[in-house]
Amino acid sequence: MKFKNLINKSKETRRKYEYYLSLGYSEHAAKVLSVVTYGDEKLVFLVKQLGRKNVVEELYAWLHERKEETPEKAIEVFYEEKHPRPAYEEERRLGCSCAGIRMPGSAPRGGASGRFAAKKAAPPIEVEENVVMCCEACEEIPSWMADEADSELMEDLSTDSYEPIEEKDAKNVFTAPTSTFRMTTSNASMGIVFNQIRSERRVNMDQVRIEEVLNYFDYEAKIPTDAKFAITTELMEKKGNKKILFIDAQAAHEKKEHQDIILLLDTSGSMCSNDEVTQEAIATIFSKLRAGDRVSLVTYSSKDHTYFKGFEIKDEQSKEELMGIILGIEIEGCTWGSAGINTAYAIGEKFYNPDWNNQVILITDGDLNFGITDKHGLKGLIEEKKKSNLFLSVIGTGLYNYKDDNLEVLAKHGNGTYCVVNNLDDVDESVNRRFIALTNIVAKDVKAQVEFNPRFVKSYRLLGYENRQLNHEDFKNDAVISEPYGSGGHGIALYELEMNEGEDPAVTTDLKYQKPVLTDSDELGSVSIRYKEPLSDKSSEIGTAVYNKNRSTQNVQLAYLLYCLSEKLRGSDKLDEYDEKFLDVMITSEFYKNFSGPNREKLEMLLDAYKHNAEREKADEDL
Repeated sequence: MKFKNLINKSKETRRKYEYYLSLGYSEHAAKVLSVVTYGDEKLVFLVKQLGRKNVVEELYAWLHERKEETPEKAIEVFYEEKHPRPAYEEERRLGCSCAGIRMPGSAPRGGASGRFAAKKAAPPIEVEENVVMCCEACEEIPSWMADEADSELMEDLSTDSYEPIEEKDAKNVFTAPTSTFRMTTSNASMGIVFNQIRSERRVNMDQVRIEEVLNYFDYEAKIPTDAKFAITTELMEKKGNKKILFIDAQAAHEKKEHQDIILLLDTSGSMCSNDEVTQEAIATIFSKLRAGDRVSLVTYSSKDHTYFKGFEIKDEQSKEELMGIILGIEIEGCTWGSAGINTAYAIGEKFYNPDWNNQVILITDGDLNFGITDKHGLKGLIEEKKKSNLFLSVIGTGLYNYKDDNLEVLAKHGNGTYCVVNNLDDVDESVNRRFIALTNIVAKDVKAQVEFNPRFVKSYRLLGYENRQLNHEDFKNDAVISEPYGSGGHGIALYELEMNEGEDPAVTTDLKYQKPVLTDSDELGSVSIRYKEPLSDKSSEIGTAVYNKNRSTQNVQLAYLLYCLSEKLRGSDKLDEYDEKFLDVMITSEFYKNFSGPNREKLEMLLDAYKHNAEREKADEDL
């Protein structure tokens, strides 16, 4: 088998090969990982036959000697020759088949075999009345059906779930002078939006968390030197008496000398369509480990399994040995996530070192159908586990059965970060480029409070953060939790301000016994950030003043453009005439091309998403 031909067969495979090389994997390992994906029972059988030692190198040599044109065909031929097996119905009778619907005569769903079958024309659906299901929730949508069926039907069958978003109106500064919210560095919503567009699905309101779209992009901000945080603010003039206030809370760059990572991997049947991107994410995580770091691997499906624990990284070869173990894992079964969480935290506590970064990284689609499955139960479980001082970060992946609301609960209450990956671009951005921010937590329970001066500001509206808003008194209440910050992470907040026409506004109130008294401060407002050190229960606070002087750079221009695009994706009616004109000018004049580097590439992807959604809406109207 000629690897050169396999790798150059498509741009996608070539890109994967080059990506694995960029992570530091050897040429042989990069070739194998770019054409072979974990999860298939036939590959698992082959790995066992190769002896489970130096698997990647052995697999390279084995494939190199085969005469078949593709690895899939070679593995299938070997499996049929060496492992005659009983009929599908008998083999799966006592297990979770992952679906009560299958293709007659096909291999069972799971891992690569399910994916290969998906590339063939879909046969008539056959319902197996006697297939034993371990639970109703295991009736996932077959991968071949997702590829071939009408997208409208797939959207109807989708069981994705998101926390509902209810947009807020502007608040009067006299009656509500402060705006308090949970600060976040999450960019998960952007990954969700991109995945919706790639799969030709509509983007809806609940999938677009504006603050997470803003966080996905890079900004020129103050870098903390002798403090945990630095706060950057900018003020941009809008039409009439309105302005846009930009706030960037940037965390310091801190990194522990060593890491103890417990990788918790969902290997249930619903993950079979996410096998390639999951493998890329795992390989990226392993590539970031240095000599002396420790890593453990726990998987869960119908039960949990520990593949290795406290494995010490010695050199680059160590990482390839770990990837060989990954290739020997099968994707099948139900989803007993709580069992995996318990096991992962038990291992983390055993190897815990207070001087290290101690982190559980969960990779899953969030679909839990065994054990603890409801959000309230998950919250209680993970809040109990975080007392061990381990941090839980979540990498979400999935389509049609994605439980974003579950993953938000786990990350928030597990003192960890959350990102979404569904292709190699996502992995490169959210796992590779932002790995330190993903895994090295430098502060927890980060809250923001903005106070506005009624001398200058009549009303304000926080753009986004609908499900992260807090009461005024929650800011200084250390019992009220918030979200963590990773090393070098940034959180963006954007306000639309309605300014007073004069400097001495009429003081009006509905109160009978109290009347507000204005100070003569020339500050427009102030921004305060409150946070705890990762292993502390006491909060610290920093703040900065905001003055009524227009100062705008590409930071606020970019954030404002992203806000307008987000509202359009939501299908919201919050944009005014000026917002609509600004968006139109930015697009038609291609002014967005003035943004450089990764920001320009991300903007082009987001604009494609916006145009696609607009086309879908117009098509619906025509019907």
